[in-house]
Parts: sequence; structure tokens; C-alpha cells
Amino acid sequence: MKTVLRLSIIILLFSCNKKEDPQEEVTNDCKGEYAREEIQDTLVSAFFGLDNALPSLLLCNQQEGLIDGMPVNFKFPLDASSLSETDFEVFDSLGNIHIPTCVSLAPANENGENRTVLLLGEFGTAVTNPPPVEVRIVVDLFTTDTFSGESACSEIINLNGVTTTNVIPLADGPSLFFAQRIDGNLNECNSGTQTIQVAWNGGVTPYRSGDSESDLFQYYVGYSYCSGDLIPLVPISIVDINDNDNFHQLCFSTSDEIVKISMMANTVVDPNQDPNLYSQIDVSSCSQ
Repeated sequence: MKTVLRLSIIILLFSCNKKEDPQEEVTNDCKGEYAREEIQDTLVSAFFGLDNALPSLLLCNQQEGLIDGMPVNFKFPLDASSLSETDFEVFDSLGNIHIPTCVSLAPANENGENRTVLLLGEFGTAVTNPPPVEVRIVVDLFTTDTFSGESACSEIINLNGVTTTNVIPLADGPSLFFAQRIDGNLNECNSGTQTIQVAWNGGVTPYRSGDSESDLFQYYVGYSYCSGDLIPLVPISIVDINDNDNFHQLCFSTSDEIVKISMMANTVVDPNQDPNLYSQIDVSSCSQ
């Protein structure tokens, strides 16, 4: 099956080399202020990743036993100096409010990342107590400008008052929430002509027996436009791996602009050992 897929992709590459602009690409010119709806959309999701499975003493330096882990995902990078556990309130299905014990941008805190905050604390229990259903930002928390080499763009925005009810339940698997082209010092690929960075809404490791993280590139598919059609392309390798975070860099050998990324089902697993469903995401870009 893999051989057939690769042969079909090779045929498409030879039959279609004309690069055309995506027909449905949404861009932001990064000039002027964002509308309130755009600010609200900056908080993409929260992911109830682990329930009473993380040591509070080790991670938060507090004697609370085992605590929950909830990654919260943003479209724009965050200003680490404005980040605090008091920025967030987590609501369960009965309306109870939970304040994180501590928060961290780590491990996804390299340049070009900083879009996922890990909330640690007690946020409800999936089986016996009401689970979390909403996350709110209740004091000043600021985004920051993107780094040179990122295709996504941002500006400094105060997220105070932003909320999301897109809280993925504990039993659900991870999915892609962000993708962008990167180059310059951010690019870790040592081969290929184009690098796409992708981010999952929680940390991921290989699901299939015998796979290592370096094997995951073969399950990703990038798509470029040609004459109005999406053309599938498989990366030649993957980097930014084995660092326990939710970001990958995909190395492509094509110069045609990659506009979407997908991942086959049952290829990665979150820390709760839940496998992913099929996932697809647009590549973020804007004109400077």
C-alpha cells in the first residue's frame, strides 16, 4: 500500500509542476488591529490530557499528590513574562471553578513554539466527578510577535476575557491544531526545500508497534495546489523530535507551496495512551 501511494505521488509530481495560489487561503495582513472575533479565536482549545497522573511535588513543588495535566493551545505565541497560574479559570460541568496549581510553556518553549500552556492542578475527574468543559483567561495575558522565519504572524494582544468551550475529553485522542512554514534559524531540517512545523493539542508519541518518532514522517501528508486541485506530498523526513513536546518539523522536497497537512489515524498517541483520529489542518500564513 505504501509503495502504491508513493508511486502515485511521483506520477503527480511529474505531471503537475505549475504552482498556483490557493483558492481559499485566508490571510491577515498584520497591519492594524484584530477584531474581537479574531482575538477570541486565538484560544483554540484545551485538552484534558491526564487525570490524577502527574506528581505535584515534582512539577509544581507542592505537596498535593497526583494532579491533572491540561494543555491549552493558542494560535499566536505567548509572552512568557505575562504568564501565571492566576491567568486561568477552569470550569467543570457543574460550574465549579478550578485554579491551576502551576502553569508552564515547557516543554514546547523553543523559539517558534510557545503556543501551548500546560495547566497543572485539579480540574475534575473524567469518571466520578464532573469533567472540565471551559477554560477562561481572567487577567492580562499577552501574545507576542512571531519570530523571523515564521509564516504565521501575530501582534501583541491582551487575551483577558477570552474563553473556550472546546475542551477535548480525557478519552479522546490528539489532533493537529496549528501548522506554519518556517525557515532561517528556526528550520531544523538538513535536507529538502521546504519545512512545515505542525503542532498537536497535546504531547504525542508513536502509537504503532516498532515505530520511533523519526518514523512518523511517512504518515503525514502535505498538500499543494495545482490547477485548483490538492496534490498530496509525503515528507522526506521529520525533525524536532524526542523532546517530549507537541511540535514536529516536516521536511519536504517540493518547492510547491504546502497549504494543508494531514495525519493518518492511529499513528500517534497522547500521554493517556489514546490514539489519534484522522486529522487535517491548514498551513497558517500572512503577508507582511
